[in-house]
Amino acid sequence: MNLIKKSAWLMTFAFLLACVFSCAEKEEEEITSESMSGTIVYDIPYYVLKGETVTMSASGIIYPKEVIYKWYIPGVYADTLSARKVSVRFPDSLGVFNVTAISLAPGFYISSTTQNVTTVDTTWNTSLSGLYKSRLTFTDPRDGHTYRYVQAGGLDWFSQNLAWQGTGVPFQSSPATAQMFGSFYTWEEASAACPEGWRLPTQADWESLAAAMSGGVSVGFFDDWKGLGAKASADARLNGERMWPYSPDNLHSNSLGWNAIPLGFGAKDSNDVQGLNEYGCWWTSEEKNADQAYYRYIYYDLDSFPLGFASKDELRVSVRCVRTHPQSL
Repeated sequence: MNLIKKSAWLMTFAFLLACVFSCAEKEEEEITSESMSGTIVYDIPYYVLKGETVTMSASGIIYPKEVIYKWYIPGVYADTLSARKVSVRFPDSLGVFNVTAISLAPGFYISSTTQNVTTVDTTWNTSLSGLYKSRLTFTDPRDGHTYRYVQAGGLDWFSQNLAWQGTGVPFQSSPATAQMFGSFYTWEEASAACPEGWRLPTQADWESLAAAMSGGVSVGFFDDWKGLGAKASADARLNGERMWPYSPDNLHSNSLGWNAIPLGFGAKDSNDVQGLNEYGCWWTSEEKNADQAYYRYIYYDLDSFPLGFASKDELRVSVRCVRTHPQSL
């Protein structure tokens, strides 16, 4: 065997040997690594106030008992944080920050999650911009929260979603968003959530709103409300980013100042939001049957404002409160 052939053979042998050891090590790793017992839960908010300090935690692992938790938050901390529970002060600026949480233990597979956290400023027309600012206000005596409202056909309508936290849940379970986005409620919760003197809109209330947006033309409750979705919705932005995707079929003229925004919808037993930036949904007081009730919704790619219906105690959507204008009584 000449020198060149011998060298080639040795290199081939070394490569095969390395593969054998690599495969053996991988097989041994797969054999010795275990999955952690329990379902790990990372408590990370989707939204926080700018400059706010929030506590984030990890829990749910039953075995092994000794678990190391690490937190990576670029743009907030240069170093890794190591603790089951950490207090994090977010920057005093608007932005989106990536939070990665990891749980690890020797001989066990790693568990991790990554979530974006958005910092917001709830001052009017700051983080949430593009809304009509009515001069008419009402302060809820239950919690001191002040709402803006608009007048239409002898009725006063909230031009913001109800944010009372005595029931329901804040949008994406982030209290920082309540002032801007309000809370999500089941129909059962919504039926008793409006302040004293205000109510969940009835069929007649909604028809009155439709007539006001249609220049006095009568519109039926069960109609699709063609063109009224565009008139009820605002071309709002969150930290400068458009909330409704652009569509030539819905340019969001917001002619009445009702300020509809696309927060989607949720379920009673979940913090997940579906239809975010695509749908806006609001309960009516009208029941379809013993188990279901009607809600109105706007879809970003249509100019209508039709009806849907869902389980009274499963779907969670936004609420607009209404009252008969005091001077009309």
